[in-house]
Amino acid sequence: MEKQSAKGSSYAWAIAIACVAFYAVPLGFAANHAGLFTTPLIDEFGWSQTETTLYMSIQPWVAALCTPFAGKILSKCNPRIVMTLSVLVFALAHLACAWFTAPWQWAVYGVLYGASASFWMYIATPTMVNRWFVKGNGTVIGVIGVTASLFGAIMSPLFGNIIAADGWRAARIIQGIVVLIVGCGVSFALLRESPKAMGVLPYGSGEQADEAKVTKFDVAPDAGVMRAQAMKSPALWLLIIMAGLFVVSASFIQQIARYASTVEGLASIGAFAVSVAMYASIAGKFGLGWICDRFGAKVAGLVAAVCLFCGPAVMLIAGETAMIFLVGVAFFGFGFAALSIVPPMTCRQAFGNIDYANVFAVVATGLNIFSGFSALIYATIYDVSGSYNGSFYMMMTFGIILAVLSFVIVPMGRKLWVQG
Repeated sequence: MEKQSAKGSSYAWAIAIACVAFYAVPLGFAANHAGLFTTPLIDEFGWSQTETTLYMSIQPWVAALCTPFAGKILSKCNPRIVMTLSVLVFALAHLACAWFTAPWQWAVYGVLYGASASFWMYIATPTMVNRWFVKGNGTVIGVIGVTASLFGAIMSPLFGNIIAADGWRAARIIQGIVVLIVGCGVSFALLRESPKAMGVLPYGSGEQADEAKVTKFDVAPDAGVMRAQAMKSPALWLLIIMAGLFVVSASFIQQIARYASTVEGLASIGAFAVSVAMYASIAGKFGLGWICDRFGAKVAGLVAAVCLFCGPAVMLIAGETAMIFLVGVAFFGFGFAALSIVPPMTCRQAFGNIDYANVFAVVATGLNIFSGFSALIYATIYDVSGSYNGSFYMMMTFGIILAVLSFVIVPMGRKLWVQG
């Protein structure tokens, strides 16, 4: 039997490390660097940008189709096997790209990427954390998210240099091997199904006088509602809208450098602005995770919503003033960190743990659908209006809507299963 203290099993921290392996490693070492390969591929093969980046559009749509099945599989099967196999599929597909010479092959990669990501990108981390931690879930999820951001910030210039010196294939092979060895190896070594299966308590259980008692923000492992009941509540559909607005807003990170290039006085700081947003998002993941645990997901959602309103507003009024623009970017970066924190924690606090994987799979499906439209939305606004002003106004409107949703979803969902 694994060691456990008065606070529950210490093996929960091994599970947190496994989450870093199957989530932060594929994301931070590989997936987040897709943009680095676009220009080299166009230069070598002469493909159009649409052909070169088609897989980026295929991925979220395939993920949306697969996510409901991913939730069911995670809730019924051993996550040690499921997550190792999902990361293995991604790693091998990512590695195989080094030998691809046609756009259709990259499209196949997009399909495999989407299918595997339906497990490791949105659902698995909060599912495993919620199984193994009774308290501090938001902080743990936030820290895991921070590792992905740190990996991305550190590795991006390194892979850029490798591509410049040794070619894009060398960078691709290195990424694939790292994900294969670290992502698969650590996941298989450390992941376990649940505390109950190991005969131990979730971490934090010993701090509660009565484990069955549901406190204001903490949720007992067997508390909550099943997916069928959750789907009858307007709260779940409002949560899908919330997650969708967060992911569309977060997708503006891909537009920051492009926007800066269109404004005289900002053109030279586009790349730096992206870095500012990424480092602000690291602070956001720490901060919003802590707020979720101390004050609840609805307060964390409100803070994020305010940042997502203020960020675009400040960028809009900044004009050519670089310092003011970067302040707006920092607000935006802190706010978009909510994508990996607020929706999963709102789901847990609204609908409980008992069928979390299946309930959040519904939310993640909607999130992926919204994600599939994100790039098209920003491109259309720019093509029609000739500027990014419409995008800023859209995100400010999203901020207002998200503030309202943050306050109503959790109380509405908890009415299904919390008495009084």
